[in-house]
Amino acid sequence: MKVAFATLGCRTNQHDTAEMQALLEQDGFSIVDPGEKADVYVINTCTVTRKSDHDSRLAVKKSLAINGNAMVVFTGCYAQMNPEESAALPGMDIVLGNANKLEIAEVIKKTLAGKNPWTKPGKADLHMSDIRGPREFRTVPVSQFRGRTKAFIKVQTGCDEKCSFCTVVLARGRSISDSRENVLRNVKEAVAVGFKEITLTGINLGTYGMDKPTRESFSSLVAEIVQLKGNFRVRISSINPMEIDDDLLRLMADTEKLCPHLHVPLQSGDDFILARMRRNYNSRQYVDMIERIARTVPNAGLGADAIVGFPGETDGMFERTRALAEGLPFSYLHAFTYSPRRSTEAHGFKDDVPKDVKKSRNKILTDLASEKSIRFRKSFVNKTVSVLVEKRRDALTGLLKGYSEQYIPVRFEGDEDCVNQIVPVAIRTADERGVYGCVPS
Repeated sequence: MKVAFATLGCRTNQHDTAEMQALLEQDGFSIVDPGEKADVYVINTCTVTRKSDHDSRLAVKKSLAINGNAMVVFTGCYAQMNPEESAALPGMDIVLGNANKLEIAEVIKKTLAGKNPWTKPGKADLHMSDIRGPREFRTVPVSQFRGRTKAFIKVQTGCDEKCSFCTVVLARGRSISDSRENVLRNVKEAVAVGFKEITLTGINLGTYGMDKPTRESFSSLVAEIVQLKGNFRVRISSINPMEIDDDLLRLMADTEKLCPHLHVPLQSGDDFILARMRRNYNSRQYVDMIERIARTVPNAGLGADAIVGFPGETDGMFERTRALAEGLPFSYLHAFTYSPRRSTEAHGFKDDVPKDVKKSRNKILTDLASEKSIRFRKSFVNKTVSVLVEKRRDALTGLLKGYSEQYIPVRFEGDEDCVNQIVPVAIRTADERGVYGCVPS
């Protein structure tokens, strides 16, 4: 049977999808691309915003538009947070909890054996264990990430923070870590099958090892990974500012294998809003961390997230966020408009910000982000960067494309021999349309 996946949201979800695909292939299923006709469609959902919820539901409609008789499996954070609602969606067959993802092959086979998959019932089957109860970290080896030249290795999942706007602790459970031995084994296997970039992922990545009887640090894990043999580089996905230690920064400064790129969520530059969000840092601590990164790792790619329109955010509070973002050396910035999430503390906050004000603030930050991104990219003109070349060429220009170690998207002329290779590219131009270069002769 053919199975297609639609994956929304974070890099941890990308890894979860790859695990489920590996398990299904072991059981004889054939994995096809999302746009192809399939017998089963798996939607790995996200619920971080209202738009994520909408996109998750829309993915079901898009899948059934391709094959209206297909079985539909709904999993991920939207499914975890809204199981009954998910089960009642038109065309749904199975709702699979986050803690049950590795049971996907068994669940599909049992469902196929128990009923005619081409006859839609009124409500889907729920397979949902208690994500908040005690559990062990579970993972399976992944040898391929379809259509990608980089591997996502999940080293941690869950979160023990209690941010007032976030559903992650409810959707992913408490923070738990993989064993160091298994992480190293998974990295070695990914490198052995040809991946040139390993992205370490987690829901609260920097807390890796804190749940162990003998506490381990994330930076010590990274240090061990970059010492492994092979032609590959390591990238760190989103990490909170208070989990970045000096050992990690020194390692990034001194080790070519570790990409000089960090994504450090900001959320707000105002201390009242940060406290109301229940973030575990204030604006001064955040600024100090970003400035320390910039001093230790010059020319590092630095990204951040910011939420505009959080309940109670005044014009002055937003201005503090804008000014802080303008003053820091970000290479990119993602601006999100606050949307209340059920089951969170902030859902009950009454002093909401008007929609038109939220929209205006989002545009201000988005325009600022564009200016900072162009400025950062132009600073690399006439410099050479290392680009991991992706499998698909740029659809508009036909050029090869990939990301530099600083996470700059680069397009350049080249032949197919460059695909899945880390190649030097001399940056020639950078503007609002993109970054273009060539392989030095």
